[in-house]
Amino acid sequence: MTLNGQEVTVEVEPSDLLAYVLRDKLGLTGTKIGCDEGECGACTVILTARPLT
Repeated sequence: MTLNGQEVTVEVEPSDLLAYVLRDKLGLTGTKIGCDEGECGACTVILTARPLT
């Protein structure tokens, strides 16, 4: 995938949450985790100009 303008490859499990992949596997700790369910919005990231939780 392209992440912040750079091509990256990361192996994930289908159950992996995007916020954890970004933080734990790619070291992008700017992504925060609040409720762990996507309800509070803390983990929102922008994907192709659309917000995702």
